[in-house]
Amino acid sequence: AINHPSDLGPSLIVVPASVVANWEAELKRFVPTLRVLRLHGAERDAGAIDLVDVVITTYATARLDLDVHRARTYHTLILDEAQAIKNPQSQTAIAMGQLAARHRLCLTGTPIENDLGDLWSLFRFLMPGFLGTEREFRSRYMAPIADGNVEARVELRARVGPFILRRLKAEVAPDLPPRTEITVT
Repeated sequence: AINHPSDLGPSLIVVPASVVANWEAELKRFVPTLRVLRLHGAERDAGAIDLVDVVITTYATARLDLDVHRARTYHTLILDEAQAIKNPQSQTAIAMGQLAARHRLCLTGTPIENDLGDLWSLFRFLMPGFLGTEREFRSRYMAPIADGNVEARVELRARVGPFILRRLKAEVAPDLPPRTEITVT
């Protein structure tokens, strides 16, 4: 067993490389007492994980350090821009699914980019088995919904709804202009 200074153990936040510094700044701003480790770049020190409260890493680095992360159970595992695991056969989705944590959270503004399979992949990470196997999900929800089956859509929404916090653009960033759609043929 790995000893940790906190009874809870460290939490792991996996993010795109472009927002590592933002996560560090926000943690420092809102919870300055937390000990934060940036686990990214060539000079990263995975041995320091046991000395901190929060580890921030990137999807690519987490895959490179997979053995380090699989050796422990994190208190909380957060995937920011979680659409990175939308393809369940991708190396990233497979790697993230191998990480152990008491609590899991996906943050994404686009839980469905291509089709409902993206949603299934997120829930496979969050709560494996909750939506059945990929094959079961496709036959129970994806195909019927694609065919216009309202009952399947209502059932899926009721099943996943309690686990989704959805905020509208007007609530988050009211100063943004309306969405522009351009059709390119």
